[in-house]
This record gives sequence, structure tokens and C-alpha cells, in this order.
Amino acid sequence: MSKYKVVLSSQDKDKSLVTVETDTHGSFCFKAKPGTYKVQVIVPEAETRAGLTLKPQMFPLTVTDRPVMDVAFVQFLASVSGKVSCLDTCGDLLVTLQSLSRQGEKRSLQLSGKVNSMTFTFDSVLPGRYKISIIHEDWCWKNKSLEVEVLEDDVSGVEFRQTGYMLRCSLSHAITLEFYQDGNGRENVGIYNLSKGVNRFCLSKPGVYKVTPRSCHRFEQAFYTYDTSSPSILTLTAIRHHVLGTITTDKMMDVTVTIKSSIDSEPALVLGPLKSVQELRREQQLAEIEARRQEREKNGKEEGEERLTKPPVQEMVDELQGPFSYDFSYWARSGEKITVTPSSKELLFYPPSMEAIVSGESCPGKLIEIHGKAGLFLEGQIHPELEGVEIVISEKGASSPLITVFTDDKGAYSVGPLHSDLEYTVTSQKEGYVLTAVEGTVGDFKAYALAGVSFEIKAEDDQPLPGVLLSLSGGLFRSNLLTQDNGILTFSNLSPGQYYFKPMMKEFRFEPSSQMIEVQEGQNLKITITGYRTAYSCYGTVSSLNGEPEQGVAVEAVGQNDCSIYGEDTVTDEEGKFRLRGLLPGCVYHVQLKAEGNDHIERALPHHRVIEVGNNDIDDVNIIVFRQINQFDLSGNVITSSEYLPTLWNYVVLLDSTLPRSQYDYILPQVSFTAVGYHKHITLIFNPTRKLPEQDIAQGSYIALPLTLLVLLAGYNHDKLIPLLLQLTSRLQGVRALGQVASDNSGPEDAKRQAKKQKTRRT
Repeated sequence: MSKYKVVLSSQDKDKSLVTVETDTHGSFCFKAKPGTYKVQVIVPEAETRAGLTLKPQMFPLTVTDRPVMDVAFVQFLASVSGKVSCLDTCGDLLVTLQSLSRQGEKRSLQLSGKVNSMTFTFDSVLPGRYKISIIHEDWCWKNKSLEVEVLEDDVSGVEFRQTGYMLRCSLSHAITLEFYQDGNGRENVGIYNLSKGVNRFCLSKPGVYKVTPRSCHRFEQAFYTYDTSSPSILTLTAIRHHVLGTITTDKMMDVTVTIKSSIDSEPALVLGPLKSVQELRREQQLAEIEARRQEREKNGKEEGEERLTKPPVQEMVDELQGPFSYDFSYWARSGEKITVTPSSKELLFYPPSMEAIVSGESCPGKLIEIHGKAGLFLEGQIHPELEGVEIVISEKGASSPLITVFTDDKGAYSVGPLHSDLEYTVTSQKEGYVLTAVEGTVGDFKAYALAGVSFEIKAEDDQPLPGVLLSLSGGLFRSNLLTQDNGILTFSNLSPGQYYFKPMMKEFRFEPSSQMIEVQEGQNLKITITGYRTAYSCYGTVSSLNGEPEQGVAVEAVGQNDCSIYGEDTVTDEEGKFRLRGLLPGCVYHVQLKAEGNDHIERALPHHRVIEVGNNDIDDVNIIVFRQINQFDLSGNVITSSEYLPTLWNYVVLLDSTLPRSQYDYILPQVSFTAVGYHKHITLIFNPTRKLPEQDIAQGSYIALPLTLLVLLAGYNHDKLIPLLLQLTSRLQGVRALGQVASDNSGPEDAKRQAKKQKTRRT
């Protein structure tokens, strides 16, 4: 044990002080006269800071005639006590005592019980300042920790009171949270405005709570449940965000809104017809007036006769006045792009549609504002009433129509709404009618029915006659058309008036052959025409020797004897077939190839076919043709002694041209080759270039100088030139004789070779 100084101070007049030191056992002794004294132990400051306190601090004593042996100082250790009050069963709790002056000194006390109040006591507590805390993170406390100071006495009365149950929630956005306890009615409803992130607040009572978010954000669930007996972090993540929009109009009308999303899985949303804010306010006023009226009637029955003497209360609702506002909303995802398009039967909107992108970070608010104005309507009537008239509305100066509609069964139409600040043109049309604008009106038309003429052309055997060319003309109308397979041809949309028609087809005469007709307004005439056969046709084919059809070959039929003045011609089609029309009965014709236009044909077999025309068509007049041969064979032989034949293996092919050298520069190529094997292919390249235009020089100027030089040279060497000319003449005569002999010897062989060549030719 440490030694301490003990001071004995006299309380008498002398005020003397005596100091002694304790021994190792803490004992001390003073010699003192009789009198009144106080004994005090001096504790070192370091031990005082460590919490050492002796009790009592001062020991009073009186010395008489005997020793005083009961002076004792004891170290002071206090107790700290208190209680914990819970809203329900406390369960397991932890209370801690932590020194504020001596770091690291901390004591814990575990409490447990199924009661709503428990006490706790910390014994042997050194003097000093302490912090007492209650540990239960899921509960709310009036004071979660308290500070106490231990001096000379025990500390009591420390109380921890539970005030609620901690609710921790993690929020993706700032919201208002509304909750109430199941089964306890609406009086327990609580509302909290919470910020983004983790929030903590207390619930006053234990149990199960229904938590509903109120915000411009929509969460994964419409509401959440929280049980105080199973505390956990409540996580709310927003998945949609409330987008607001307003359409303002001068006129109260039907308004429908279509919202399309950039997300493919989101279907288009159609809202409406919407009600204006003014209409909704009026309906609310009417409901309130009706409720008050019913309340007055109820009270009147209770009051009895007194109620009858009072005048009735008249309540009026506000008149509807523009502008009118139509509000709408949409729950959008983060990053979603929406396109809002309003529509109405009588309104036009500016802009016609709007786009908005929702970030989702905060409340989107009002992103859409559109104004609607009453549009222009174009209405009209057809006189007389005519259904199905096509009405075309176009902007003035536009190249394409804006709107196309048709009149109803009463001949009326209505188009709109249209932009009132633009100009429009209205046109009308209907097949079989002429429509003209009614003077003094906008959009009214007068209809005139057009006439029609239908021609039915038949042969004398009452069969339809196709391919007849029918010409119809009258006024400004001109038309030439062919009848179809049914022999019928119809001309519609004809203005009233006179028309002239004439049917035409080779080999036929028609009754009537031509006629003038009168067509009335709206009249549909039907005219029958009969065709009588006056001539016939010859059908045949032109082919090559191997049966392939020959296309584009000109064929003619030439009349003979008394019919020599008649003739017809035609050209074969892609199948080599031909048809010669207009052959007269009783005439004989030669069917043959024309002399003109058949340059690629060498000859025909037979040269011509003889036909005699009766009262029927002639078939199977077939001709075989031979094409011109586009190749030439050249053969020859070499005459020399047999001893020189082995040396003649090398041949030369020289290319020649008829291009005038006065206008072109070129080199005539030549190729030499050795006759080895069965075949040799050579290529000769010929690239002439046209001379640039130069000043014309007489050709004689180029020849005069060489001729002059040759004449001078011959005159100077005439003694040598004359014998040379004689020798050259004799040699030329010998070569001519040899050529004649060779021609005589090779004639039969060449004839055989040529004959053999002709037999194997294909055309």
C-alpha cells in the first residue's frame, strides 16, 4: 500500500498542524494534547484523477484523557442505479456505464425480462463523471444516454424511457410517407416528409403498420407493411414518375390525348374524352348544392310547420367561361421519351404534338402545354343530291391534296377542322358526271350526268368478234380502241351531243359500216354491229433446216393471173409463225420470201408455195430457209522440188488494209510460224491512227523527184539495164507455164474437196 500524508489540525486557538506519514499498512499515529482536532488524508493528485476518494474527507475528533483509536479512512465506491421503462415487453436490453474522465473504462450490464419496466445497478463505481447509455437501436428513447457525476454519495434515479419504435427506410427520391396501424382506425395516421437516402423516425406504438408513399413518384408497391417486432430497413425505389400536362382551349369541346412511349413494350395510352377543370369544378358545386338541399329537406321534416313558412334557398352554380383547361397525367419510366398528341372533332392544336424526356431525378411536373383553337370547317352540297362524289381539299398552291372525302347519301360533305389562317381550294369529281361550282357559293357543285355508248360487235355466226378497231369522235372527243375477247367496247363519260362511229378490221365488212348518233344527258346507248367475212388468212411457219424458228423474216403473198394486182405481206414472230391477212376468195397466191428485208437469208425451200383461197383460212404453209454463209475456205499448194520441201516449215501471215495512208498512219503486222501439230492460232494487232489535218500537197510533187532520179540513173547505166530486163522477162514466162501445169494437175482433187465441204455444211 502507498504511503499517504495525514494532517492533524487543531481547532483551538493555536491552529497548530501536525503531519505524519502512514506506514505500509496505512496506519498512522499522532501525539496530541487534549483538545478538538480534524484529521485529513492528503491524496496525491494523480490518484485523485484515477478516482481515489477517501471517506470521510475530514475526520473530527476530541482528545481527552485517553487515546483515540477509532480514526479510520475508507476508499469511497459508489453505486449507480436506475430503471428502464418500455412501451411493451422490454426483452433483452444492454445498459453501459462509461467514464468520461478515464478513457477505456466502460462497464456493461445485460438486462432481460418480459416486463415493461426493469431496474439496473452499477456497484463499486469510482467517483467521477460518467455516461450511462441504453443500447437498443431499433427503439426510440426519450434519452438514449445520460451523464452523471459521482462525488461522495451513490447515484440513483437514472431513468431510460422508451418513446417509440425506430423505422429506418431507404428512399430513392424525396417523398411524403403516410402510415397507420392496422386495426386501430384512422386516428393513428402519421405523415412524414422524408428526403432521399436513409431516413429514421419513430412509431409511437408496437404492431404492424401500413406504409403508403405519397409522391410524384410511383414505387414498386402501392403500400408497404412494417412490423415493429421484426425490425428491418424499408427500401422504396421509384419506378415511374408523374408527368403532368395541360391543354388550353377557347372553346369547350371533346379533347382526347394519345400518349406514345419510346419503350416498345409500353402500349399507346388514350385518355379521354377529357373534362375541363371548369367542368369538374361545376360538377363539384352541383354535388355540394345537392347535398345541402338534401340536408335542408331533412332538417325541414324535423322542424315541421315552421319550415313551410321560410322561403326556399336558391343556389346557383358558376357559368362556364373560357379559356378551358384540360389536365392529364402519365406515369413515365426514367429516361422514357413520350409523344403527346391531342385530337378533337372541332379543335386544332398548336403544336400538333409534343415530345418530352423524363429524367426521373426529381418530380417532372408540367412538361406538356398545348393550346387548342377552333378549326375551320368546309361544308358543301351537290345539286341534285348525289352520293359518292369525291371532294378533294388542297392548300392553295400545294402540289398534293390535303384531304379527300366523299359525299353522303344526301350529297353533302363536311371537312374539318382545318387551320383558319390558310386558304384552301375545293374540287369535285365522279365518274360519269361533270361537276361545276355553283356561282356565289363556296363548296357547292352542280352535277351533270354524262352519257355512255356500248358497242357489241359480233360475227355473222353470232360469236363475239375481238380485235375490231372502233373509232368514235364528236366535238372535242376522239377515241380509237380495240374490242376485247367478248367483242364489247364501252365509251363512258361522254358529254351530250352528236358522235360518229366507224368499225374497222381487215377481212371484214361491218353493218352498219359507219353512223352518226345523238347522245342525250345521262343516256346509255347500246349499239350492235355485225361483221361479215370478206377475206381469209394464210397461216404458216418459217424455220431453218434443223427446225429452229426464224424470227423477223419478211413473207409475202403475191396474187396470180386475174388477182395479180393483189398482194399481202407480214413478218414472222419469235416462234417463226406468220399470218397473211386479207386474201381474197377465188384467188391463187404465191407465198414466198420478200426480196427486200431478208439479207441474212440465202434462199428458201421451196422458193414459193402455191395456195388457192376458198371460204376458209389456210394453215400449215411452211417454208425452210437457208442463211447466208459467213465464212470462206482458202486452200492451196506449194510447187517445188522434193528436196526443198523439208525446208518449207516456216510460214508468214501478213495483214493488209484498205485504209488510205494519206489519212492514216499504220503498220501492217505479220507473223511467222512453223506448221507443227494440227492447229495454230495467231493474233495480229492493228492500231491505225488518223493523221492530223495538213495543207494539201499535190500527189505529183511526191512522185516527180523519184521518177526524175530513176530516169537519169537508167540513162546513165543503159548498157547494164537492157540485158537485165531481157533476163527478167524470160523468167516470168517460165513461172507462168509452171502455174498452168499445176492448175491442170490439181483440178479434180480440188473439185472433190469442194464437193465434200458442201455436203457437211449446216445452216
